Amino acid sequence: MTYKETIKIIIPAILLTVLNHNPSQSAGYGIDTVYSFKPGTGQNSGQAAQYFPQNIFGIPSRTASKTVPESSPEEICSLGFGGEIIIGFKDSYLFDAPGPDFIIFENAFINPVTNKMFVEPAVVSVSQDGINYISFPYDPETLEGCAGLTPTNGNQNPLNPNISGGDKFDLADIGLSKIKYIKITDISEQIKNNKQHKYYDPIISGFDLDAVIGLNTLEVTTVDDLSNINQPLINTNGDYLTIITDKDTQSSIQIYDIMGRLSKFSKIYDRQRINIRNLSPGVYIAVVKSRYGIVVRKFNK
Repeated sequence: MTYKETIKIIIPAILLTVLNHNPSQSAGYGIDTVYSFKPGTGQNSGQAAQYFPQNIFGIPSRTASKTVPESSPEEICSLGFGGEIIIGFKDSYLFDAPGPDFIIFENAFINPVTNKMFVEPAVVSVSQDGINYISFPYDPETLEGCAGLTPTNGNQNPLNPNISGGDKFDLADIGLSKIKYIKITDISEQIKNNKQHKYYDPIISGFDLDAVIGLNTLEVTTVDDLSNINQPLINTNGDYLTIITDKDTQSSIQIYDIMGRLSKFSKIYDRQRINIRNLSPGVYIAVVKSRYGIVVRKFNK
């Protein structure tokens, strides 16, 4: 089947459902998938089947604060010393945009006895394919770059990184444009075993995961294979479409109106902004063709 023949099938099918379907357009939300979990030693709160994995899905605890940490197994899952979890979004990718791209919420708090932050840190790594991971760099002395350092502001908007609390991560810091897997690995025993460390505390027991919020997520729909990490990403933002695709080969985008009429065509490479300012207000279908297949995306202008 040719590309043109495929488009003739795709567009009418999309138009039949487009008014009833509203896929995520850069809307932040919580993880919904656990790819693997290897509990560590010691603390195991929230690991039981009646709590996990629902206790780490959705938004973080609404009652957590810098003075009152969340401790309920209904809300958090302890990784334990050396524990590791890989999580993500079932049908979405995280993509790089200006500012932080995702937030990890733990239950760090100010210890009222010592008046210093009680932290149980973890290293954060991300991957496009679930095989090759890149870790966010961190300072072993200050722990800057780790998750588990910043208290949760549960009474604030978890999608607003300026007030949400939690630890923010920006894919641009490690040179990635999109990812599908987030790995969190506890290193808190290293702190407990070092009495000279600024965050040493004898009651440290392991990283407690509350939630992970994606600030820049994109639901991808394709006629080929949803699991193909190399598929182009399409993000709408005001008067522009931002396309992230293969930088080594030429791709193309076609934009159709609700009646199936071609409104715009453009060739694209890598990351590119397509000006849609001149399009009339309404519902449109963006179709991106690359060497990995065809991606179809509805958007509103």
